[in-house]
Amino acid sequence: MAAALVFAAASLCVSGCSIQNLGYVGMGVGDFTTTWTVGSCHRLDQPEEVDPVFPSDTSPAVPCYTPHESETYAVVPLTGPIAAYATRPSPLVLEHALSGACSWNAMSSFLGAQPIDALLNVGVLQILPSQPEWKRGVRQIRCDALIGPRSSESVASIDRSLHSILSEPAGDRFRVCRSDGQEVGCDQPHDAELMNVWTQFAPPRTAAALKVQKQKVLAFCRQNEARYLGAQPAAGANIAVQAGLPTYPPTTGEETGQCWLADGKERPWTGSLRSGVKALP
Repeated sequence: MAAALVFAAASLCVSGCSIQNLGYVGMGVGDFTTTWTVGSCHRLDQPEEVDPVFPSDTSPAVPCYTPHESETYAVVPLTGPIAAYATRPSPLVLEHALSGACSWNAMSSFLGAQPIDALLNVGVLQILPSQPEWKRGVRQIRCDALIGPRSSESVASIDRSLHSILSEPAGDRFRVCRSDGQEVGCDQPHDAELMNVWTQFAPPRTAAALKVQKQKVLAFCRQNEARYLGAQPAAGANIAVQAGLPTYPPTTGEETGQCWLADGKERPWTGSLRSGVKALP
């Protein structure tokens, strides 16, 4: 997997080095050939491996039941002026030309998400042909779902396929929950769970107007509660609807109301209400 390490290599290359050779730094093993198969899983176990400098991956795919960091959900053709380049363009040109080439909606569908599902700790990674592949005429983009969270010091992995994972409790780690005001995966202890429904409104100018607006957002959220849960909550389920509003006085642009489901007795729980938790203690 190509990486920001190319910068370190370049800084150490005082004499007798070929800049062309640096294009192969970290790009994998073998003949620099990319796996272009939907459903293939990949090890990206160094944080710098997903740096946009050289977004190619020529390491062999691994079985999805072994630890891996990404999974291919689509392969799309590379078209337009960028495809006419005889050699692979610079990273800046690629980043500008190919932004959004891999669809977030397609990734969500691959994971089994519905429009009402908010996602966390998963993102889109675009993989391009290696330099040798580009010279041979390969013009396609591999779209991977990339596991998170990731930082400069650590990566996250999984040992099963991501396909339709949100239909099972194993997908709770990719749902958005909240613990003491901080977003966490729903597989962690939390005190609220986010529904992916949002309502826009003009910033209220007074505290009284904010109170009225909160009631309107609550009513909107309650309209979506059964849709998220799959049914109206049973009596005694202790599931409460909460409205998330911008702080008052409002900040420019903060005009969106969020919808959260919480424990009616304000106690934490573990697991998503979408994947098996039907009532809270």
